[in-house]
Amino acid sequence: MWHSQRMPFLLRPVLGMAAALTLATGFTGAPITDAPRPAAPSSVTPMDGRDDQASRDETRPALQPEVIRALGQRRSALTKASVEIALHERTLQVNEFVAKRAQAEKTLVAAEEAAKYAAKVKELGYDPKTTDPHDIAKKMMLTQYSWGEDQYTCLNKIFTQESNWQWNAENASSGAYGIPQSLPATKMASAGDDWKTNPATQIKWGLKYIKDRYGTPCKAWDFKSGTGWY
Repeated sequence: MWHSQRMPFLLRPVLGMAAALTLATGFTGAPITDAPRPAAPSSVTPMDGRDDQASRDETRPALQPEVIRALGQRRSALTKASVEIALHERTLQVNEFVAKRAQAEKTLVAAEEAAKYAAKVKELGYDPKTTDPHDIAKKMMLTQYSWGEDQYTCLNKIFTQESNWQWNAENASSGAYGIPQSLPATKMASAGDDWKTNPATQIKWGLKYIKDRYGTPCKAWDFKSGTGWY
C-alpha cells in the first residue's frame, strides 16, 4: 500500500519524462474532440473563379450601343442648335445690313432731292412751295436783282394800284391782265407758258419790265405817281 506522502516523490521522474516528450514531439496529450473546421467563405465565389466586379463589368458592354445612340442624338441636337443659332445671327446681321443700306439710300435720295430742289429755287429765284405773291416778289427781287425791302415798298404800291396782287385781274377797257397789268397780256408769255394762271410767272415778267424800263421799282413808282401809269 502506497503511502500518501511518498506519491509526489515517485511521480516526479514520470512527469519529467512526459514533459520532455511533449517538448520534443509537440504532442500535448489533449483529447481530440472535433475535426478542424474549414474557414467560412466570405462570399459566394463563382464556379469559374471570377469576382463580382468582373461579373458586373460584363453587363456594361451591353449598354454601350444605347449610350452611343443617346450621345449621337445629343450631338446631333447640339449641332442643329448651333446651326440654328448661326443662321439666326446671320439673319440678324443681314437684316441690320439691309436696314442700314436702306437708310443710307434714303439719306442719299433725300440729299439728291434737296440738291435738286435748291437748284430749282436758284433757277426760279423763289421757293416754288410759296403761294403768297408778296413773298414770291420779295424773294425774286432779292435773288434776281438784289433789291431789298425799300424797293419792295415801292413795288407793293405799284402792284396794289394796278391789280391788288390778283393774278386774274383784267382791265375791261384796255385788256391789261394779271398782277403787273401787262398790255397786251400776251407779253407775259415770254416769262412762261403759264402766264395766265401763275402769279410767279406774272411777277417775273413785271420785275423784268420795271428793271428794263426804269431800273428800280422806286423809280417806276416815281414815274407812275406823276402819270398814273408805268
